Amino acid sequence: MIWKLKNIIQETNHPFLNYFTLTYEVEDSNNQIKQYSYFMASRRKKEELVCLHKDKNYADGVLIPCYFIDPKTNLLSLIVTKQFRPALNRYVHSFPAGLVDKDEDLITASKREALEEVGAVIDKAEILCRPGPTSSGLSDELNAIVLAHVSHFDKKHLEEFEDINFRIVPFKDLEKELSEHFFALQIQIICRYLLLYFKGQY
Repeated sequence: MIWKLKNIIQETNHPFLNYFTLTYEVEDSNNQIKQYSYFMASRRKKEELVCLHKDKNYADGVLIPCYFIDPKTNLLSLIVTKQFRPALNRYVHSFPAGLVDKDEDLITASKREALEEVGAVIDKAEILCRPGPTSSGLSDELNAIVLAHVSHFDKKHLEEFEDINFRIVPFKDLEKELSEHFFALQIQIICRYLLLYFKGQY
């Protein structure tokens, strides 16, 4: 099929997330042309939607698996957050994460978010995954993953309605954690990847 984007209608006007209708002209294998409307949500302004700029794959948000090595015991652990998510009306276990500001690169955003959410001070970081879609049937949001080493902890700085706590979970206990708590799907995948990434170190 051949897809041509013909029109974009912004249905809402909220500061953080909006609803759009995309109208496509679709030509099938029999050369029949039909109109198709698709509904999506985006954090971006109308003129910045990914469907208009497929070459501008900057990250909307960053997910930050943070690991910590206890200086006394040399125990390798992962920072696991527990955050209330209103859309689900429940707490979800995850990693520090947040939106990337316009003037930030991924490492800078990661250091800021980790400090704000759990008080983690990052001294080393590497980009594990460049920006990509995490729910392409619903949104054009692009997220990246940055693996970060925590040197020590300081005071966290939460916003008024951010309900976030955290635990330092030894890698040897991760499988048990995954079976007992409600983790976001991508977090489950990353945890299993990290178990392989750090194999032999815990």
